[in-house]
Amino acid sequence: MLNDEEILLKTTNLLENFDIATKKPDKLLRELDDTELGILDDILDDMKGEDLAFNALFDGEMRKVIDFPTLDTSSELGKFGEFFKKQDFTMDWEKGMLSAERDIRNSDDLLGDLIRIDRGGQEEKKTKKIQMKIGKYFAKVADLSSKRDVFYQKIFDYKGKFSKKALDKYGEDPRNLKWWKERNERYLTGYMKREALDEKEFEDYNRISTQLDLYIPNPGVAGPAGYNLTDLATKMAKYWQTNAGYIKKEINKLDNDKYSIIITRHPIDVMRMSDFDNISSCHSPPSRTGGSQEYYKCAVAEARGHGALAYVVETEDLLHLTNTSNIESAEQEIQEGEIFADEERGSGIGLDGDLKPISRTRLRQVRYYDTDAPKRWDDGTEVAMPEQRVYGAGIPGLVDRVTGWARANQEEVIKGMPADTVGDGIDLDKFMIFGGSYEDTANESGRRQLMAALLDRPIGDFEGGMKQNTETENALDANALSGMVGMWRIAVEHIVEEWNNRYANTHIEAEVEDDHDGGFYISATATMKFEWDLDEFTKLPNSYPTAEHAFNSINDIWGDIFDLDSSFLNKWSPTQVRMGAHINFEHPDLTGDSYLVDPDALNEMCAVIDTKMDDRRDAFKATLEEFLKREGYMQGGEYMNLAIGIEDGDVTSYEWDLDSDGEYYESYESYASYSFEYNPEAAGISYEVLVKLLGSREYKLLLRTNLLAAPRAEVGTEYQLDIAHYAVAPSGQEAVVQIQFKITADDPDERVELFKELFGGEMDDEDNLTVVFNKTLAQIKEQSNSGQWAGNVNEGLVKRWKSFLG
Repeated sequence: MLNDEEILLKTTNLLENFDIATKKPDKLLRELDDTELGILDDILDDMKGEDLAFNALFDGEMRKVIDFPTLDTSSELGKFGEFFKKQDFTMDWEKGMLSAERDIRNSDDLLGDLIRIDRGGQEEKKTKKIQMKIGKYFAKVADLSSKRDVFYQKIFDYKGKFSKKALDKYGEDPRNLKWWKERNERYLTGYMKREALDEKEFEDYNRISTQLDLYIPNPGVAGPAGYNLTDLATKMAKYWQTNAGYIKKEINKLDNDKYSIIITRHPIDVMRMSDFDNISSCHSPPSRTGGSQEYYKCAVAEARGHGALAYVVETEDLLHLTNTSNIESAEQEIQEGEIFADEERGSGIGLDGDLKPISRTRLRQVRYYDTDAPKRWDDGTEVAMPEQRVYGAGIPGLVDRVTGWARANQEEVIKGMPADTVGDGIDLDKFMIFGGSYEDTANESGRRQLMAALLDRPIGDFEGGMKQNTETENALDANALSGMVGMWRIAVEHIVEEWNNRYANTHIEAEVEDDHDGGFYISATATMKFEWDLDEFTKLPNSYPTAEHAFNSINDIWGDIFDLDSSFLNKWSPTQVRMGAHINFEHPDLTGDSYLVDPDALNEMCAVIDTKMDDRRDAFKATLEEFLKREGYMQGGEYMNLAIGIEDGDVTSYEWDLDSDGEYYESYESYASYSFEYNPEAAGISYEVLVKLLGSREYKLLLRTNLLAAPRAEVGTEYQLDIAHYAVAPSGQEAVVQIQFKITADDPDERVELFKELFGGEMDDEDNLTVVFNKTLAQIKEQSNSGQWAGNVNEGLVKRWKSFLG
């Protein structure tokens, strides 16, 4: 049996040699032998709370459990979903689409409806259909709102020039000019707008406001009190861009009690921060494929009393495995020993079951001091500062929930933070961060960002820079440079595999290269690829220059994010087409360089590619499709050009009224409408009988056939067109037939050609239309001679109709 000194010596040697691959290649955390594991467990069980970070914050305990309401309206995800409900949108989360049908009647239309209803008629609704991608929706709202902000500013700048009439609502006393002091648009009156804007500006202002009313019909509940719509739309666009992948897959599966968060400072939990099948990084143990001793040193340093972890678990699993009914009771059952399962070490590890974390983030140990250079680093006031990086499932709101908990439970610590020279900010020169050297949010600027998030204060409220203390990690033996290449290659292989499994449309490749100056670097390339079914194309273009021009249409929007020279388009299987191009790492929003200094830099670049590129894949693909359709290579191009032409006023008709349900590429349906008046007396038929004939299904279908006969022959197609609206309405003593055809973005190009020929060919002539409508009525009358309309129409009327029609 080992005595206490021998146990302590063996454990110390074990911890300090976690990183030495040549000495202990297979004995790291998950693959310790029975003796070493037993010693480690004994030491960990005997560790006192005061020896670890955050003893006061944890009330002397090892683990805390807090709720994680993902859909509550106070959570990020809950607020996001509630926004669309309040704006009356129907959501298809899986497709990332929103839709709505808006009533676009004005006051005159509503008055006319009231009159018609009073006279026994029917209400005539005018609606506009909205159907678009969520990302495009926020971009559109932000664009319109920013344009309207320009007009608001001009009105505010007009102060002092308004007439008495414009200010009557507020009076002339400056104390009553609240509208100007608060610069809030809700105080602006119509008179103010009229006086401050010229005629065109006033017209543009009203047009933009009308459009925004369609997108934000309930502005009073769109955001918090006093919100700015431009800022709100921009913030929500970024939120969607960051979390779209998770939301699309998981939002319909979530409920408010699904997840809980275990916040732990237990060394074994900290050391295993990346030792799970779904949560891994370069901090993973070397025993795990792709793990690196060099980076794992950081996890070991954190575990030796300098950090904490916040793990997301399923509440149902936690309560079941602790045999409790609530998370408060579960917390008391998980204070000792290991709680998470480990398949590599077999059964019996962790709770009596299979508790596994879904995602995690770190809490860094920070201390602040009375002076810039304290005599002892372990003095000072301790602060738990949450990281912003999340590993594992990207559940929205995790960082906010952990940060909120840390802020609420460190109020006195926060109050005592050293003030800056002005006295209203925080002096970060008196702060030090401890533990492992790797930082997800790195360097002094990153630490300032984390502290600003913890305190919920602007970045400008901080001066100086928080320093880093890595003495614990430095005390662990570093690997010799000769072993660095092998470690780098293992780390690179792991990082590449991890991110390629995570990406949806991106594939990254990386190699460790000799810089021929005694060191090494990592070179990398990343390719985004997009796929379509072959039958979505009307014809397959050559790769050059089509692919280059297509990806350039993306660069025109986002900057030079794709390397055009590497772009390609090909038929890569009998039924599928693929396009792709290399990502331009030198773009300032990405890494700025394709040559990386170490695996950490590669991992950081992969994370940037994930959010800045792969998460934008739907937007990129939509842009490529717009280009291919516009150039006539993909189905739907004819419709896109039609909708754009209608919107721009380039596509017109003399006789037909044309309309589209969306602007430019957002349009889904377009319409062509025509009305024709029948005079009962001229036709020699009673008004009642005429209305019955015109309202029959037989007349409506025959009218469609006759109207489309010439266009179908001209186009050479068997297609018909759908009738979107048909009605017979009174107009004095006459009966008015109203017919509206529609075409959609899902219709084949040939059908769109038929639609265009309808309003642009022979049927765009009043005389030809008159012949078709009268011919249709005569044909229906002739059908009635067979007895279809017996009792209402007699044979003599048929002869008079024939005479009337010549």
